[in-house]
Amino acid sequence: MQIDQLFEFVYILIDKKQVTAKEMSEHFGVSMRTVYRWIEALSVSGVPIYSLKGRGGGIAISENYALDKTLLSEEERLAILSSVKALNNLSGNPASLVNANMKAAEKLSHLVKNDADWLEVDFAPWSPEGSEVRNLFGLLRDSILKKRQISFEYFTGDGRSEKRIVHPWKLVFRGQSWYLYGWCTTRKAERFFKLTRMRNLVMTSKEANIAINIADSRSSQTPEYSAPLIQIKAKITEEKVSYLMDSFICSEIKPQKNGWLNVTFTAPDTPWLCEILLSFGPQIKIQSPVRLKNKISEMAEKISELYK
Repeated sequence: MQIDQLFEFVYILIDKKQVTAKEMSEHFGVSMRTVYRWIEALSVSGVPIYSLKGRGGGIAISENYALDKTLLSEEERLAILSSVKALNNLSGNPASLVNANMKAAEKLSHLVKNDADWLEVDFAPWSPEGSEVRNLFGLLRDSILKKRQISFEYFTGDGRSEKRIVHPWKLVFRGQSWYLYGWCTTRKAERFFKLTRMRNLVMTSKEANIAINIADSRSSQTPEYSAPLIQIKAKITEEKVSYLMDSFICSEIKPQKNGWLNVTFTAPDTPWLCEILLSFGPQIKIQSPVRLKNKISEMAEKISELYK
């Protein structure tokens, strides 16, 4: 007798109010005799299950049972089920965890009236390297849960490669990127590490030190988010405005007669800002701030010189 099967059996009864032994036999792939043994075992355990004889009869459970669905609202049950399904698609889940999540989702689905299959989450990039990201995510998750230090090669913003030894605390998803948050022994400080810049990750046998309350880490910021924000005004072609909206929140978009649009958006004042704007080529023209406009002009001239 499997506890998880009995658990699911009870939740099916809570959801459907009444079922037949044949339905449960087919659902679990067991004999009807086994189903009746389950009913007897649950009754002995204090679960108020009873049988209804005759046409339209079956197996039922008292509506006043302690695990009544009213303990959670429909919205709460839907949120939990969606979260479990999303967890199944997180990178790096081993087969055992995937199976456990699937079983949990199946059990919870009996408590949801509406179709909960509305959300699919996959944090892997649109590239053949997606499996590598999943493996990296799984190894980092295991390192955090097992409290083990990790070592890896990390590419910094200026392109240098450095070996880092880190006490991993948690994985953070911000903006459009995954980060590892932890204590860097090289810098002797808390740091965020972008997963896409990590190579040759190894989980060591050394125990990681949880030196702070990571619940307070919300105050810590990645470099992208700690940078001051600036408001940018620009002209952009109709063909490229949707790509601009993929990276920045545009507070104003005004179409012009010549096929261009006037846009206003906010962005962090970081070195990579110019690089992103340059990727739009001649289909964007920065108007303000003047400092940013001049910087992009200088970088464009240097690029031009390379090809002369």
